[in-house]
Amino acid sequence: MFKQKTKDETTPVEKPSVSAFGYEILRSDLLPELLGKQERNILYWAGRHLARKYPLHTMEEVSAFFNEAGWGNLEMIEASKTEMVFSLHSLLIEQRIENFQHNTFSLEAGFLAEQIQLQKKCTTEALESMKRNKVSITVQWDKKDTIE
Repeated sequence: MFKQKTKDETTPVEKPSVSAFGYEILRSDLLPELLGKQERNILYWAGRHLARKYPLHTMEEVSAFFNEAGWGNLEMIEASKTEMVFSLHSLLIEQRIENFQHNTFSLEAGFLAEQIQLQKKCTTEALESMKRNKVSITVQWDKKDTIE
């Protein structure tokens, strides 16, 4: 719960919330109409932009951000020297997949790619895929392709 300070006291302020239906109607109905065929690309780069605006230092912070943003529960499934595979799931994601024909998780993939790029200091790319009611995001990098 957020606290709002007044003159000499602290009063609780309710945490704002958005209805799942309101969020999904914007995400799954309106954005595809506005962005058209370039939706996946635009959302991917928008996710990368958001990550630069909200840089996080650990994967725990990234997972917490996903939860706070309402993007779902992010879990690392496997990791190697050049790749990480994540599972993204929630009741909202299951409902999106079930109720909306058009689904993309490019925003989340772009955000995750950029966060890992910032942490590993080498160029990354992410690919999303869906299986049943779960989303998988694979982030890959090349340690030779460093950034400063």
